[in-house]
Amino acid sequence: MKITKSQLQDVIREAIQNGFFEDITEDFLNEDTEINSLLLAFLKELKKKKVIRGKKLKMRIVCPKNKKYVPSQKRCVIKSAGEKVRKRRAMKRGAMKKRGKMSKIIRKRKKSMRKRKSMGLR
Repeated sequence: MKITKSQLQDVIREAIQNGFFEDITEDFLNEDTEINSLLLAFLKELKKKKVIRGKKLKMRIVCPKNKKYVPSQKRCVIKSAGEKVRKRRAMKRGAMKKRGKMSKIIRKRKKSMRKRKSMGLR
């Protein structure tokens, strides 16, 4: 989503009127450096999370709901309707299979939690 400085200022003014920002004043909105830093903060969509893959610590990118990360574009894009339907069906199928393998899953989860605790993640 692209947002301009004027759109950001309008959103902030609206938020001030609704009582979200008590510390921000009108002179804060007139400074270009402050607006640029706020704009960068709003546009930073990618959140990173530490995960363990193959006994090693890696960073995983977490996208907002109904979006997925595309490495070639290096951003989160909206999922298509067909993709959502396929995912829903696969999740139902997976839930049925998961019931039979629950004891194995719990054993592995305990082991994983021990590893995370030793690495200082939990």
